[in-house]
Amino acid sequence: MKTILVFLLSSCVLLLSKLARESVKSSQRKCEELLEQVCPTCGSEHLSKNGSTHHGKPKHQCKSCGRQFVLNPTKTIVSKEIKQLIDRLLLERISLRGIARVTQVSWSWLQEYVNQKLARTPRQIRVSENFSGRLTIECDEM
Repeated sequence: MKTILVFLLSSCVLLLSKLARESVKSSQRKCEELLEQVCPTCGSEHLSKNGSTHHGKPKHQCKSCGRQFVLNPTKTIVSKEIKQLIDRLLLERISLRGIARVTQVSWSWLQEYVNQKLARTPRQIRVSENFSGRLTIECDEM
């Protein structure tokens, strides 16, 4: 009988401590969310809720500058280093899906990036007239 009471008492203590920890964690998350609710453009804290995205994340609008944004967006900006790595991998003729896997960017973003780079490349080759020697031109498909 004594062992059953000890077991029940210890179970109650464990449950209460677990509930207390979860309560502290949730209140910490709420405090962090309140601290993070500033406009990414102007830093203002005067925000209003402005609907939600098609994924259900709430959108906010800054009352100071009018910018509309989502707190804690899941999409990230691709850094210059990653773009330089992508440029080098493209020169090595690796497939787009392979590059997307290695650099951890989406295939659709990578396709758009390659299309933009292609649109910026000149279509004509300029050759100087003062060239003496053998001329070798090498063109790759893109």
